[in-house]
Amino acid sequence: MARRLPRGQETRERILAEALRLFAERGYARVGVEEIAEAAGVTKGAVYHWFTDKDDLGRELQHDLYARLSARALAAMDPAGDAVVNMMRAFDAYLEALGSFDEARFFLRDAWVIPALDEGGRRDHDDGTEFVRGALATAMARGEIVPLDPDALARVLMGMWAEATLHVLRTGDRGATVAVVEQFCTSLRPALERSS
Repeated sequence: MARRLPRGQETRERILAEALRLFAERGYARVGVEEIAEAAGVTKGAVYHWFTDKDDLGRELQHDLYARLSARALAAMDPAGDAVVNMMRAFDAYLEALGSFDEARFFLRDAWVIPALDEGGRRDHDDGTEFVRGALATAMARGEIVPLDPDALARVLMGMWAEATLHVLRTGDRGATVAVVEQFCTSLRPALERSS
């Protein structure tokens, strides 16, 4: 049996859910705090109790989405497994998870052009890049991937995954995108492993 959230927390979650729905339907710029409060069945004061302003609420939604997608990607990885296989599994799980978060797709497509949201998204992106950098450095030390600058490679991979995500969101062509990402990841194996 699912545990109920405390009453205040239920209100907060309802505000977040309604804000996400409205942002997805009408766009971030076209939605105000008053509309969010009305949709959630609360006062503007209740919204401001939980969030400083609309941008604070938007950053919370964006961070939550990033955390959920990251958790799905990490869950697909085998800590004792091969780094290249793990990269491919993580990306595939990430894309699969996008299907579960239809309303939140707006953040992945559009948030980077909203300065107040872009700042928080960049922090999450930098945290993810640091995690990937560490995983790459470990994989290089074990000889699983070619020795390259782990900082540069982490940035390139994260950029590739971000663009691949946008491509899937815009075109719906997941298969072709996954094939390109897998080809790139496979190319990171040492030459002897690629030829066998």
